[in-house]
Amino acid sequence: MSFAQSLLENVLRVAEEKGAKKVKRVVVEIGTLLMLNPEQLTFCYEVVSKGTIAENSELNIVEIKPKIRCSVCGKEFDAPFAICDCGGVVTVEGGKDAVIRKIEMEV
Repeated sequence: MSFAQSLLENVLRVAEEKGAKKVKRVVVEIGTLLMLNPEQLTFCYEVVSKGTIAENSELNIVEIKPKIRCSVCGKEFDAPFAICDCGGVVTVEGGKDAVIRKIEMEV
C-alpha cells in the first residue's frame, strides 16, 4: 500500500505543477526485482486514488526484467546468482527501479 501511496503522491505533485484537472492514465515501469505484484499494486492504487483527481485513472504497469550476466564469460541468467559455473561473479543491471514514464492528464 505504501508504494501505491508514494506513486500517487508523485503523480499528484506533477499534475498540480501542470495545473491538471484530471489524471487519465499513468504508465509506470517496475523492475521485477522489486517483487511488486502488478495486480495488487493496481488495486492499492485504485484505493488510495479515491477522492483525488487521479480517481478512475488507468494504471499501466510495464515490468522490467534485469540483465543478469557473468562478468567473466558473459553467460546470461534469468535469476540472480552469486557465482557463475565458470567461477565469475554475476552482475545485475536494472530490474530494481520504479519509474513513472508517462502521466496523461486533462489540463
